Amino acid sequence: MPLSTDTVSRRALLAATGALLARPGLAQPAAWPNRSVRVLVGYPAGGANDLVARAVSAPLTDIFGQGFVVENRAGAAGSIAAEAAARAAPDGYTLYMISSSQVLAPSIRRNLGFDPLRDFAPIALGARSPYYLAVHPSVPAKDLRDLVALVKARPGALSYASSGVGAGPHLTMSLFMAVAGIEMEHVPYKGDADLMADLTTGRVPVSFISVAASYPHIKAGTLRAFAVSGAERLALTPEVPSVAECGYPGFDMDAWWGLVGPAGLAPEIVERVATAMRPILDAPAFNARFATLGVVPGKLGPAEFGALIRADRSRFDDIVRIAKVPVQD
Repeated sequence: MPLSTDTVSRRALLAATGALLARPGLAQPAAWPNRSVRVLVGYPAGGANDLVARAVSAPLTDIFGQGFVVENRAGAAGSIAAEAAARAAPDGYTLYMISSSQVLAPSIRRNLGFDPLRDFAPIALGARSPYYLAVHPSVPAKDLRDLVALVKARPGALSYASSGVGAGPHLTMSLFMAVAGIEMEHVPYKGDADLMADLTTGRVPVSFISVAASYPHIKAGTLRAFAVSGAERLALTPEVPSVAECGYPGFDMDAWWGLVGPAGLAPEIVERVATAMRPILDAPAFNARFATLGVVPGKLGPAEFGALIRADRSRFDDIVRIAKVPVQD
């Protein structure tokens, strides 16, 4: 009987990963893993963080022969799961799908129960997703340069929406206004759903907003996308330029999700899991699953992912200071 495409793809993935893991210098004690590994996620099932965690956990289960089981511990903007991961034994049986939000958290909240630099061992960046700079069609501008000129010419005429004070879109717009030399009034919402209701009616005409929430409206023409906040254009909308292409070199803001373990996790286990994730993120199935959400593979190993976390910690502090975001207790 011919094998299905899924079966062939899975066998190819296992073979490729097995070859990587068998390279000299990567041989590991047979003791790990000898039971299931929990992968903590700080948000409810169905969100991007959870979906990325499940997309890598299933093939990791196949590769290692032990379950990589996603455990959702939602609450406190992801901090509950982060604290649990930080306090877990560094034995390889608790991993954590950290997000850029947890790296941002110390910039806007005091008395956290974790430190993203001190308490985690970076393994691999799993995925990232930019924001669209979206505007209501009533805005009399044809592109990002026009929008900036309009705001400068009519101070106070336009406001922008975000999914919350201190959220990624708020910081992204704050950074953009700083580099563009403009100011708009901030109108924060409790999330994308509330924001979208007012953005699509033009009550608040401008926003950096997630691809998943805004793409259907952009496709329908009820919103216009002037730019993508990440370093590169999205395959989903190749006609939409990056902010950097619009005259702001180096601009790069997005959300990301990656796998870490508790600090002190053995380097051998870190490298073993990181090596296993490479073909998972390269697989066409991963890209296809997330294409309409604007999520793209991250493909950074332990050292590079650690450098990203450190750089973002410093950068988020700077943006919070520039935007004068109040620090919460």
